[in-house]
Amino acid sequence: MRTIKPLTFKLSALSLLSIMFLLPVMLLALEGDNSDVIKKEMIVDKNLPLYEVINKSYIANIKPILEKKCFDCHSNATKFPWYYKIPGFKQMIDYDIKKAKRNIDMSKDFPFISRNTPLKDLNSLREIIIENDMPPLRYIIAHWDARLTKSERETIVKWSEESISKLREIRYQ
Repeated sequence: MRTIKPLTFKLSALSLLSIMFLLPVMLLALEGDNSDVIKKEMIVDKNLPLYEVINKSYIANIKPILEKKCFDCHSNATKFPWYYKIPGFKQMIDYDIKKAKRNIDMSKDFPFISRNTPLKDLNSLREIIIENDMPPLRYIIAHWDARLTKSERETIVKWSEESISKLREIRYQ
């Protein structure tokens, strides 16, 4: 059995780290500059009484949970970690935030800023919470407290199901 020489191992580890840091940069480059692209949002009348009722419940019960667990990527209130300024990490974090906000941006309460209807957003949120799909593993590795507790998950699922029912009732009247 051949042993790896220390210099070779250092070069291999350095190559692996380079790939890990350069991959997000390359993905951003491939995506191109979208500064001239206007984000397409669903036009939603936030003044509808039903949205006001759902939003009031969201602000009182759900927003405090999401602020702690989701807003770093899904809002304009990102709290950048100490390692954000390190080349490679910065590009990876910027890419993740851009991708997250493209899916759903919770900066302006409910209804969320999104390409979907509020009903679809609620269904998606419910499914993601039930399947425990968020946050992604590489975020959890650096932020151990980012996972939702069982109680928080139950609260969000209950709120989303109640809100979905209300929206479906109005749709069929």
